[in-house]
Amino acid sequence: MAIWPAIGESGLRYTVEILMAPKTFAQYEQEGWQRNAATYDAIDLPTTCQAVTPILNSLGSLQDLPILELASGTGYLAAQAVTQGATITGIDISPKMVEIAQQRVPVGATFLLGDASDLPFEAEQFDAVVCSFGFPHFADPQKALQEIARVLKPDGVLTFSIWPEPEPDNSFFGLIQKVCQTYADLEVGLPPAPPSSALADPAIRDPMITQAGFKDIHTQTLNLRWPLQGPETMVEFIVKGSVRTRMLYERQTPAVQAKIRAGLVEETMAYIRNGKKSIPCPGMLVIGSKAVVRMD
Repeated sequence: MAIWPAIGESGLRYTVEILMAPKTFAQYEQEGWQRNAATYDAIDLPTTCQAVTPILNSLGSLQDLPILELASGTGYLAAQAVTQGATITGIDISPKMVEIAQQRVPVGATFLLGDASDLPFEAEQFDAVVCSFGFPHFADPQKALQEIARVLKPDGVLTFSIWPEPEPDNSFFGLIQKVCQTYADLEVGLPPAPPSSALADPAIRDPMITQAGFKDIHTQTLNLRWPLQGPETMVEFIVKGSVRTRMLYERQTPAVQAKIRAGLVEETMAYIRNGKKSIPCPGMLVIGSKAVVRMD
């Protein structure tokens, strides 16, 4: 709180102003991915890269295809697309992610700092828009869909991957959710945010995508797995590879944090003791095309 001088009709007076407004979900996301940029390739990419081939295969031939990638991260998908002849533009909210991506793909790709809900492009610039697990991190996914439709050419393709609602006992995110629900205080003042798996629910997703201007929506299950890198694999993900879950974890008391870490290690060790090298982490591919408005 600070006291600021102000000039009024009666001379000098003082007003009280609150300087620190609560951070928004979008601000936490930007700060989080700026922080996670250095560890993304080690923590998240071994799993998310498994969705890249299905995403690119959904577009057909990539030769000379202008593609926009939202939440382009460290540039792995862009690098694969460029090797197949595409020209790709990536956009991300993290300056460090943009820097890393441009170093990874110095030719054939351009990476920009920006927001998916306010794309800095003219209408009908791209033949395809792709997004690898980025939608849960958008503060306004409906606005992002509208922007995607705006910058796509008629009949252009949108393909994105999403995490479905986790299964509690046999999937990577389900196990994390189970442990957090067991030990964490869930009422810790998290910023308002869209549900992370909303676009995996057809009752929510299909009307949203249709309203934004897309047609021929279909989905594909992705049988992904999260590689185990030791007993701390899930703990490392929370503190170095996530944003939403880390927000919840950081708001717990030290005693509760210790219980969460111990619970995650216990769940991970059950797989390690059984000789498993990974934990199931199913994903979903969503594909649609821009509807053409015909003037009769």
